Amino acid sequence: MRHLLIHNKHLIFVSVMLFQTLCWPASNSSPVLTSEITAADAVSDFERRCSAPGVVRCFGFDDAKVTDSHVRPPWGERIKRGVVDTEIKASGTGSLRFEIPPRTGADTSGNFSINFSDDLQTQFGAGEEFYVQWRQRFSPEFINTIYTSANGWKQVIIGEGDRPGFTANSCTQLEIVVQNTEQRGFPQMYHSCGGKDGEYQPLQRWSDSLNDVVLQQGDVTCTYREQKKPPCVGYLPNQWMTFQVHVKIGTWYANNHVYRHDSVVQLWVAPEGQPSKLVIDFRPGSPQGGYDLANGNAELAKYGKIWLLPYNTNKSPSQVHATAYTWYDDLIISTRRIPDPK
Repeated sequence: MRHLLIHNKHLIFVSVMLFQTLCWPASNSSPVLTSEITAADAVSDFERRCSAPGVVRCFGFDDAKVTDSHVRPPWGERIKRGVVDTEIKASGTGSLRFEIPPRTGADTSGNFSINFSDDLQTQFGAGEEFYVQWRQRFSPEFINTIYTSANGWKQVIIGEGDRPGFTANSCTQLEIVVQNTEQRGFPQMYHSCGGKDGEYQPLQRWSDSLNDVVLQQGDVTCTYREQKKPPCVGYLPNQWMTFQVHVKIGTWYANNHVYRHDSVVQLWVAPEGQPSKLVIDFRPGSPQGGYDLANGNAELAKYGKIWLLPYNTNKSPSQVHATAYTWYDDLIISTRRIPDPK
């Protein structure tokens, strides 16, 4: 898969150079230089990050057949709304585009899911850590529409991996979600799908000094009262934003009210062409402290699977709204921090 992915990246660069050679007139100043550098940079930058130490999986969404094998249609439907888009992409020959049509319920678009490795051997348990990076693009309609009665659309679910003879579902105790919670317009996180102390536990904290809930932390302090203005790091339309989640598992929490606060959950976000900012920062030593990741089946269940999806809990199926889109590209999973795109 990785060899195929890298092969496709080189093909697009060669195709761009050939097109420029045939279609632009020769001149001493060579007007094609900027476009050539841009195409080459997109190819080499993804390869650079895929080749970094610790990388266990890269997926570029360039091969429509391979991508389609991981895509599921909305519940109860046959037509898939996750397809490879060859026109809009962060690198290579394609990206994964989800359509969000009007008059659709919570499962507007289906999902893409993939294990950390095809042989199911790459999974992470107590004492281990991993990073997941992806690039995502949002249409203005997706960001600006307030969906009736909805809880806010998801971006990714990181959760329990499949095992031989067992297919993990997305809603488990291990589930870690990046989401536009309450349609606030910026990424937040929650954990456990109701399996930790009976809660869908948000990764936020109460601040006595601010007398407010801190929704984003780390390089910013975004509170409930400030959510409609900076410093909250929000979604931006028509550009490839970069997201990276870091999970370090301490002692699994067993719903016994014994809290050790020794796990790490972090999220970085970057607008296109800018360095990433830490916006979720639960770790020992931070103002939020370390986190407790729940797992009632620690002998078997480990982190090992990711879902990409714009699922929007409680979205009204009767609402008429503009058709919206979101795109994914450059998915990387690693045991080390993944460099930002150049």
